[in-house]
Amino acid sequence: MSARGNAAIVTAATVIGSGLNFAATLLWTRLLEPSAFGVYALVSAAAVLLNGMLFEWLRLVAARTLYDPAAPRGIDPSRADAVVALYAGVVALFVAAVAVLSLLDVGIAGVAARWWPMLAGFALTEMALTLLQTVQRLRMRAWAYFWNAVARSLLALLLGVALVVEAGMGARGALLGIVGAQGVVAAVSALADPLWRAVRPWRAARAPVAAALRLGYPLIASCALAYAASFADRFLLGATLGADAVGLYAAPVDLLQKTLVFLMMTINLTGYPTLVRAYEERGAAAARAVLQSNLELQLGLGLPAAMGLAVLAPGIVALLLGPAFRAEGARLLPLIAAAALLRCLVTFHLMMAFQVTRRMAWMIVPPLATLVVLIPAGLVGARWAGLPGMALAALAAQAVSFGAGALLARRALPLRMVTPTTARIALAASAMGLMLAPFRARTDAGATVALVAAGGALYVVLLLWLRVPAATRTAAAMRERVRRTRP
Repeated sequence: MSARGNAAIVTAATVIGSGLNFAATLLWTRLLEPSAFGVYALVSAAAVLLNGMLFEWLRLVAARTLYDPAAPRGIDPSRADAVVALYAGVVALFVAAVAVLSLLDVGIAGVAARWWPMLAGFALTEMALTLLQTVQRLRMRAWAYFWNAVARSLLALLLGVALVVEAGMGARGALLGIVGAQGVVAAVSALADPLWRAVRPWRAARAPVAAALRLGYPLIASCALAYAASFADRFLLGATLGADAVGLYAAPVDLLQKTLVFLMMTINLTGYPTLVRAYEERGAAAARAVLQSNLELQLGLGLPAAMGLAVLAPGIVALLLGPAFRAEGARLLPLIAAAALLRCLVTFHLMMAFQVTRRMAWMIVPPLATLVVLIPAGLVGARWAGLPGMALAALAAQAVSFGAGALLARRALPLRMVTPTTARIALAASAMGLMLAPFRARTDAGATVALVAAGGALYVVLLLWLRVPAATRTAAAMRERVRRTRP
């Protein structure tokens, strides 16, 4: 399969999977009260945080080291044995720690000890699934990735709705649906793939294990800090204002996760394997060109999306969120959208420069900068101004993180954030936002959908008028295709 076809299938899988997750968020804000949604948000965030602290470094090591074009399946068998052996060792330590903490009735980050089994199941199944998906993308096995991503999202939604609606399990049912879906899909994917059936972690050699640890140990701190920075605002709110406040805050944040973050993550999913191959096969200059194109694509999609979400926030939350979440969602969405855009640029662009050049220790700096600003500013902001105070603190923290990451990324690879193309994209997105601003008060569903469509069309016209290269190339290709189809 060609690289373009592989990218198209991976993108389709991401679109469908994210669409199903987006539908789940819409359902939970209608089926759960803010306090129950807050518990769901806290438990899922704690599980993802544990995954990031314990296992994410292994996924990144796998993404960076397993690919071997000379190997029969595109993956070095000895390195695969080493990665799985390390995963099994971390799992054993984690399960033992969970058992001890459960017996001692010790909670985590505002989550009661009774949730430890759920947290453990969530973290373990998620890591297994993401490791499988990472290797599928490295091997360009697009259809396997497609099944894996779509089946997980669909099964989680169906199980969750059944447990919440039919069994009346509330937040616990929504979480059980995710854990069950991830476990089933991961098990089936591993058993169906000859690569994983051939893995023998007990035969892992010392050299590849040591090499993985040498590359991965700087990532342990950076991954833990990155995930802590992503969810610190929820835990700070839980500690200061309670689960109800967490639910009201997490609803628009999750809305951004399924829209803006999804758009920018899609580019990263298809671009990272290309970036690794470019660096390994053609050197730093080729990797820099891939990253520069990646930045233009991410800004081209992410900036107008963030602008539209901020300007049309009242109508968007009225369309997508449950009634109990709309008032706060409209107030918070502009600030959260700006913070999410900066976070995505750090995660999906600047961090890639560190990963591909193996400057793993530098990955600690952006999340550490986020936490240094967010913790004191969030505590003060939440007590003085409530949820908007926390959102403003999160925006300030992401701005500092972006600045620190950009300075370091220029040292890893000579990246340019401001170019004629990125300036034109920013101008087009800003003009679109100004033209939509007078209609901000329209919150009925029909008007909101029409305004979103009109904003998108206007943005495309502005890109063409400003002669943004990607837009003009796409338009030229479409004209040529139409010309060829004419009799």
